[in-house]
Parts: sequence; structure tokens; C-alpha cells
Amino acid sequence: MQSFFVEKLTRESLGQSVVNEMRSAIRLHHRRYFPTDEFEPSDRPNQAFNEQMTDDLHSSKEYWYNGLHAKFCAMRLLASRNRQVQAHFVLPDPRVPYALDARLRYRLAQQSVGARSPDELRQHMRRSLLSGLVGLFEARHSCDSIEILFIQEPALDRFELFDASVWVSLFSDMDRGTVFPRTVRFPRDSIIYRMQQSELSRIRRSPSTRRFEITVSTSRDDVVGLFEAMTGDTLDDVLFHELSEEFERSRARFLGSVGASALDGTRGSPR
Repeated sequence: MQSFFVEKLTRESLGQSVVNEMRSAIRLHHRRYFPTDEFEPSDRPNQAFNEQMTDDLHSSKEYWYNGLHAKFCAMRLLASRNRQVQAHFVLPDPRVPYALDARLRYRLAQQSVGARSPDELRQHMRRSLLSGLVGLFEARHSCDSIEILFIQEPALDRFELFDASVWVSLFSDMDRGTVFPRTVRFPRDSIIYRMQQSELSRIRRSPSTRRFEITVSTSRDDVVGLFEAMTGDTLDDVLFHELSEEFERSRARFLGSVGASALDGTRGSPR
């Protein structure tokens, strides 16, 4: 009788051990292949989206952005409490006309019929890119360093890499036609995180990538020279004033939609 109970308990113990191992394997599989958060496409800012992204920025030593323009990134940096972050931006090369084509097709599908012609929309997108660069110049005192990498053929989807997560905004999901596409967030130990790390490393090493660095010691004269080297446009006082005003208007709308606390790490920043 005693041996019967010992055998029964042994089987149950082994069974529970197998179950625990399976659960652990499933959790690991889930973290590697499935997002921790998913934000549905919408035409309005998603508060939870911005709360989580702001938290991720504030807890990161390094931040990578691979997208169209960096206006809202510059606004986050300007207000962030994290002055030690090293920020890297992979952007469409403003000297290459076709660099904006992929996102242009998405915007044409997203906007209402007849709102803007393709040429008008292209100019608007390039202007946003330039305004974002001025925003990054302004943000150079708010972080450890800023690296800008210009590429000729950027991805349609947007990637943002933090110490603990990677965010993917699916502009390739064109059928949705919304202002804000579906976005998914994956943890650091996910496959997509490692893939994006490798891709960013490849972009950085590529001989076709144009690289620039902005630091706290970058002077106003340096900014003028950098801007012309980056864009091919001369940053005279008139253009600098125009782009700065455009950036500040966007920043005011940003603050007006959610309040001043949105950019300093408290809850609620616009998407």
C-alpha cells in the first residue's frame, strides 16, 4: 500500500513538473513571437499608446527611431527628464526625391479625395521632415547626443527601439486608411527586437547611409552648416524662423490636445 502511494505521488509530481515546463516554454514562445501591447488603427490619438511610449523613453539609455520625420520625437526629448539618452534617427534622405514615395502612397490613400495633389503632399511631407530637423537641433541640450542617419529607401512601417521594447507602426496596412495605423509593441527578448537591432546596425554600416551627429556643443553656426549638408537647402534666418514657427505650432497643438503634463513623463501624451 505504501509503495502504491509513493508511486502515485511520484507520477503526479512528474506530471506537474512537465506541466510547469510546458507553461514556461509557452510563456517564452509568447514573448518571442507575440506583442505585449496592440493599438488599433484610429483617427484620434490613443492615450494608452503615448503613456506607454513615454515611459519606455524615460527608462532607456538608447533610443532608435526609424520613420518619416522626427517632430514629435523632438518634442518628447525637449520635455523628457531623461537627459542621458542617446538618440538615433533613421530618416528619408531629403536630397533623394523618391525617398518619400512609400509613405506618400499611404498618405494619398489615407487622405480624403482631392485634399492634396501628390506634389503638394510630397512638399508637405518634406517640409515636416525639415521642421523635425530644426526640432532636433533645439533638442540637442535635452539628451546625451543625437545621431541622424539618412537613407534612400526607408521602410514604409515605422520602428522605434527602446531599451526594453520595440514598437512597430504598420503603415503597410494601407486598407485601413486611418491617420494612426495599427501599432504593436514587442519586448526586448522577442524575435522582432533582435531583427530590428540587426537592421539598424546594417543601416548604420551601409556606405550609402549619410551620417550626422548633433551634440550639446553644436553651435548655431554648426547647425546652419549641418542643415545645408543634410538637405541641400540654405538655412538662412528666414527659413530657420519659418521652420521653427512650424515646429512650435505643432508643439502647441500637441500640448493643447493633452495638457503640459503629457511631455514630462506624466500620463497622457498624443500619439
